[in-house]
Amino acid sequence: MGRTCLAVLAAALAIQPVSAAEPVTLEPSSKWQVDFDKDKCRLIRLFGPETARNILILEQYFPAKHFGLVAAGPAFDGIKSSIKGNMVRFLPDRPPNTQEPMIGPLEGYGRALYYRAVALEGFQDKPLSGANESEALKAPMMLDPALGADVRFVDITHADAQVRLMTGSLDRPIAVMNECLLDLIGSWGLDPEQHRTATRLAQPRDWQTTVARLFGRIPWERLQTQSGMNFLRVRLIIGTKGEVESCKLLEITDPKLEAETCKGARRVQIDPALDAAGEPMRSYLPIDFFITTGAPRTIYIPG
Repeated sequence: MGRTCLAVLAAALAIQPVSAAEPVTLEPSSKWQVDFDKDKCRLIRLFGPETARNILILEQYFPAKHFGLVAAGPAFDGIKSSIKGNMVRFLPDRPPNTQEPMIGPLEGYGRALYYRAVALEGFQDKPLSGANESEALKAPMMLDPALGADVRFVDITHADAQVRLMTGSLDRPIAVMNECLLDLIGSWGLDPEQHRTATRLAQPRDWQTTVARLFGRIPWERLQTQSGMNFLRVRLIIGTKGEVESCKLLEITDPKLEAETCKGARRVQIDPALDAAGEPMRSYLPIDFFITTGAPRTIYIPG
């Protein structure tokens, strides 16, 4: 699928002066753009004056109610990386997203905050386990444009530091993002329309066994960076009998790492996705690994 940028909203003005007790409030300085990448879909917008430009990126690798958020630029220098007191909020009447962001450079913007999974209605940063696993896998989910229509800004907060990006309504950008994701599913050789009405996503039969088998195959030292933090994203295409038809590492070009990871993935027992009639259908299974301070930790968020 080609890489295209599509403007979807109008631009606005520059930074507003605020007192020390108020959040740093930034108005948009560009239109929204959606990036149709070969492995993901991204919404991108700039904020603040040209002399102190900031960027907001919302990205998804598969349809879900959560998405990755990247915020970078001088306004975010006061936001720390600890999970305590770190919040991202889109709606004042909904719970905030609580998550420890990863910190790293973003070309052209300096220090960047990367939140792996946030949601319009709030999202708690915790591994998927028995208590929430079955609920999360019941059906495919996409971002809700109607909920996005109620958004006026996104707050990114840590302790006394707060940045407010005046995004305006997100209904139109979300609708375009959803179409991008359905196109992305089609590029994998899957049926996008089946996934609109599916009643269950593909899922491992035994999550603990899945974790153990993959941990045993992955050469973690190949992923470590000088900051001590990194991601490993795996996308499996699952057949109607639960077989792994294909396995791909995203955004990493390392044949040895891919071969070892996929060898472990092919040994996992998987229940196939189910269509609207409850019949098995071909689908996908995403697995994310979050590695920090030399100790790998699995985060699996399929929906």
